[in-house]
Amino acid sequence: MLSRRSLAIAQCGTRLLLSDPAPLVAMMLMPLLLTAFLLPSAKAQLQAADFAHATGAEQLVPGMAVMFAFMMGMNLVATLFYREHAWGTWERVRAGSTSTLDLVLGKTAPLYAFLLAQMAILFVIGRLFFGFDPNGSLLALALVAAAFVASLVAFGVMLVATCSTLDQVLMFGNLGGMIMSGIGGALAPASSLPGWAQWLAHGTPPYWALNAFRDISLEGAGVTQTAGSMAILLAFALAFTGIAALRFRPADPKVGTT
Repeated sequence: MLSRRSLAIAQCGTRLLLSDPAPLVAMMLMPLLLTAFLLPSAKAQLQAADFAHATGAEQLVPGMAVMFAFMMGMNLVATLFYREHAWGTWERVRAGSTSTLDLVLGKTAPLYAFLLAQMAILFVIGRLFFGFDPNGSLLALALVAAAFVASLVAFGVMLVATCSTLDQVLMFGNLGGMIMSGIGGALAPASSLPGWAQWLAHGTPPYWALNAFRDISLEGAGVTQTAGSMAILLAFALAFTGIAALRFRPADPKVGTT
């Protein structure tokens, strides 16, 4: 449960994000456009892998959701943390008896909610327009998404804790997110990548999320079959959180402009 102070910070953060919805809309449209363009090639890849009735959406819809969650996540981190420094309002947020835990929980609650909503919306639109119809458990799909977003939010907070400028967060976040999502199987099945990329992929959250999504979509997997991937995603979240806890100092100066 969030404390009263965390809830107040979360409400302010939500208003801040909604004050300019254009970036949020853009980050929803881009994965849908890419899915429309890449769907035939994804369909051919899956059918060549003996999934004769695959539409390609089983690969692309979760893949695009994961990749663009990274991109949206880093932009939300920039808005919720670094823009406060740029506008000179960070000290006001820290005022009074606000603890570091209240501050971080209040900032990350909207971040988590927006990223989870993005994935849910993309899954629904993928079902309506691109034939994304998972054969497995929808509960497992939701739980994997929740675990992945937890790891992503923790990754963003870790970057806030370790980076001193907005440019650093955007560079490490977006570049790292694209690389991790790419080798994790966002654009093509990880099994089709070179051996070295498959080996590296196991050390990234997107690989385990997309592995679980693929099992749910194509193999009819449920909660039990995807529990291992969920546990690994939560382990990533705990590891990122641990690093953030060691490095996060609310009084550290941050450059919030590019």
